[in-house]
Amino acid sequence: MDKLFFAIVSNKGGVGKTSAAICFGFYFANILNKRTLLVELDSSPGDFGPLFDISDNNSLDIAIKFPERFKNYIKSINKNLDVLKGFSNPINAEAVTEIEFYTLLENISQFYEVIIFDTQTVLNGIIIDALKFSDIIILLSEPTIESLSRIAELISILNNKFLINKNKFHLVINKKKILDLFKIKDITKILNFPVRGFISYDKNFNKNFIVLNTNKLFKSRFNNQICKLINNIISSNNLIINGEINELTGKA
Repeated sequence: MDKLFFAIVSNKGGVGKTSAAICFGFYFANILNKRTLLVELDSSPGDFGPLFDISDNNSLDIAIKFPERFKNYIKSINKNLDVLKGFSNPINAEAVTEIEFYTLLENISQFYEVIIFDTQTVLNGIIIDALKFSDIIILLSEPTIESLSRIAELISILNNKFLINKNKFHLVINKKKILDLFKIKDITKILNFPVRGFISYDKNFNKNFIVLNTNKLFKSRFNNQICKLINNIISSNNLIINGEINELTGKA
């Protein structure tokens, strides 16, 4: 495939994965004018159902069974931006094989230039498959010892157990406050893993802006910092999102 796949992961809840995924989606769809799909890999269940008013009849469960008809199960939420709701229950997620998931991705990649995976806190087979397939993996953490220690454990598991290349990982600290910066520097020295970027705490941000007022979403400090972060990652990895080059995985 010659498309760009992003994944946003964390093994701690409440760090802002879905909010970040939504802002990532708007960045590629509106600023870069790329056909973008947000795929929810959450069976807990996730937020896409209530947030975008999507029923269980239009979800990842069905799309995997009928991959050639996946368009019937997505929902358009903005210019160039569509979403695919996650599994209706965890049992369905566990039953999906690697081949079934990759078949769906092959069909999806014929219509979208950027695919973004919004994941859950607990790893399962389909999330591991998505991470292996992703070009960029955003490891999202809060500026706390607990959250960063969890991320360190996650990095070790993904790299050592599942052999996912560390070069794909980009550690991002969300909800940063001014005094957190010194603490983070000390902790990341212990982690021996660099921080790609920081997102300041934005008490006014609400992911429901996507439904209630997208102008507020676009103007929020959280969204603006996400946009700068994505731009830096794309630039630093020499990514050109038009099928011509992708140096991270050798896709052409």
